[in-house]
Amino acid sequence: MASDPESGDKAAPGDEFGQVDNRDQLVRALQQLPMRMRTVVVLRYFHDLSDTEIAADMGISPSTVRSQLARGIEKLRSQIPVLSAPSPRQHTEGIR
Repeated sequence: MASDPESGDKAAPGDEFGQVDNRDQLVRALQQLPMRMRTVVVLRYFHDLSDTEIAADMGISPSTVRSQLARGIEKLRSQIPVLSAPSPRQHTEGIR
């Protein structure tokens, strides 16, 4: 069963087709971001670089990295509502 972004349904952990749909949706949303913003998001979340490393690679300041990252994530969340929903892990954090 594929995920339905409008209903907030997520692909089941073993649902390979749903995972492909989610990945395709993410790639399409990333392509809508301006180049610099997309680059910052990809370097942070796909390559796990720090603000300082990204800033050095791109020739911009770390504060510009942070602002581009915040704006990029905001735009992605508005395009993909499933990304805005808390993960099951977040629901249990802090509960004892």
